[in-house]
Amino acid sequence: MNEELRNKIEQLCTDIENQHLKDFPTLTDYSVTYKAGRKFAKIIISSPGASVWGFINLTHEKFNEGDVLKAAGWAKPALNSPRGNLFEGYVIDTRTVYGPGYMSGYSAGGKRNGTFV
Repeated sequence: MNEELRNKIEQLCTDIENQHLKDFPTLTDYSVTYKAGRKFAKIIISSPGASVWGFINLTHEKFNEGDVLKAAGWAKPALNSPRGNLFEGYVIDTRTVYGPGYMSGYSAGGKRNGTFV
């Protein structure tokens, strides 16, 4: 993993922590870390148990470096579509503090339009 991507992932972890503390200032037993694997970096939330926020693509050939992927479970990302890219600016707000957004439309019975909710 190159230094620029490492810095972006560390900033993402900090942004998630800051948004959580902004939303819940009394719930301070909360931390966000990451664990880099061969193809993906797993973003891990500890509060006090552990859960996966999502994954960042490092080397998977289907995605661009820095793509944000929703978690399919503890050990792997959903490989259907990226939810954004760290190099293009991925904003953490009151919705994305819990994980990358869902894709809209198709699962609700409509047509997939490529946006996220």
